[in-house]
Amino acid sequence: MDLDSLKAFCTVVEAGSISKAAKKLYVSQPSLSVKIQDLENLCQSKLLERTNRGVTLTDAGQVVYQHAQKILFLGEKITKELDRSRNQVVILQLGASSTVGNYALPCTIFNFKEKYPEYHINLKTFNTETVIEKIINHEIDIGLVEGPLTEKNHRILNQEGIETKSVTTSELILVAHNSEKWPQDEISLDAFKELPLIIREKGSGIRTTMEMVLSDLGMALDDLNIVLELESTNGIISAVTSDKGVTLLPKMAVRKELHYKILKQIQVKEVTFQHEITTLYYPDDLAKPLHRNFLELLHSPDRGFC
Repeated sequence: MDLDSLKAFCTVVEAGSISKAAKKLYVSQPSLSVKIQDLENLCQSKLLERTNRGVTLTDAGQVVYQHAQKILFLGEKITKELDRSRNQVVILQLGASSTVGNYALPCTIFNFKEKYPEYHINLKTFNTETVIEKIINHEIDIGLVEGPLTEKNHRILNQEGIETKSVTTSELILVAHNSEKWPQDEISLDAFKELPLIIREKGSGIRTTMEMVLSDLGMALDDLNIVLELESTNGIISAVTSDKGVTLLPKMAVRKELHYKILKQIQVKEVTFQHEITTLYYPDDLAKPLHRNFLELLHSPDRGFC
């Protein structure tokens, strides 16, 4: 009776269905079903009742589940103590596009370190294109990127055997200095085109999101009044708070400035700039506890983005 089978069984029980557990464990539903069937054969007992609404424990399943939790806890404890006894420092090299790296991940890393103090995470920020280059070159272990991945990026990542998984979808919002100089509340698309716009450089996820949304509207960046391109989100915020123009940024990046009414949000009528956050990782790395545990937290409601 191996630990992987017991963990798979416990995950199915806690998730309430094989399909939900398969997503959490990054395995296919059929392979997980086979693993549960093998465990039932080994125990010579039916452990789960399967229905259209999910799974429930049988009496035998309840016994196995209670003991499996204890076994898994002891297995994790053994691993941690062996790591400590070898004085090994286990480090995860994490690369993220700048906005999510600077404004979302710090709290996630803090939460992870509270649960796994023996692990270390080294976070570096780049633009999206550089994150992709870094993971292909094995300079980072896990990447987080913003914005839609282009067909070219998808093709390259597939060729390299790198998995992609959506974390969440946010929105780019239009913000300006909180003064009467700028429009209030809501403007038309034509009015938006005339505003002096400060944007990120080529290769950034924010810029890619803008390009794809504009393309759907039959427009391009050249149709906008771009007055400045900068290579950092912090630089853009500094320029906008100094009343040099307006910008489109994820709300997480300007939450403080909006709260203290330094900046204000302006809605563009009937236009939404949906902004994706995606993880990049090598499937084989899921066998490593550090990688697997961090990805599980990142893709759970407990990720704790700041």
